[in-house]
Parts: sequence; structure tokens; C-alpha cells
Amino acid sequence: MLAAPALGGCAVQAAVLAADIAGDIPRAKGPSNAHLKPQATEACTRQAGQYGSVYIVDVQQRAIDRIIVWGSVTDAAQHRRTFECHFSTQVIGFKLREIGG
Repeated sequence: MLAAPALGGCAVQAAVLAADIAGDIPRAKGPSNAHLKPQATEACTRQAGQYGSVYIVDVQQRAIDRIIVWGSVTDAAQHRRTFECHFSTQVIGFKLREIGG
């Protein structure tokens, strides 16, 4: 089960609105890399695999030249963490986070 800090009603609405709007803001100009979703998933799975067994939750095109892969990893001690992986033509960012911490 994922845990998140408690937020008041207004804060939750503001966070949801900001996330929704952020997805609609045009960012980079140039050719789309949407056709690279399978490669993004594979590269991010490989990156996350250094930390344990990988489970992919979602893959989205968030800008014309950026794909984001979200998932979780579970290590040998059954310790699970989440990750966010940014991909253009290769992995350009990777964040690993503790769940509930």
C-alpha cells in the first residue's frame, strides 16, 4: 500500500489541478519520441533492476521529447520502493523513493 502525507481539501485540489495543467503545457519543439516508449520501458526497467525486481506502473509521454516511466522495485529483503524514470533517447533522469518515508 502506498502512503502519502495528509493534505487538506484545498491543498489536494490545488495539487490535482497543477498536475493536470502541467500535463497540457507544451514544452520542447522538435520531433516526437513517442515511438520510443518500448525502448524507454526497457531502459528504465534495466536502470531500476539494479535495485530489485521491477514492476512497471505507467508509461506516459509528458513532453514532445520526454517519456516518463513509473514503477516499483522490490529487493531481496522484500523492501519496496517506487521510481520515476525520464527518457528522451536514453535515460536522462532516475529517482528512487522510499514508500511512506
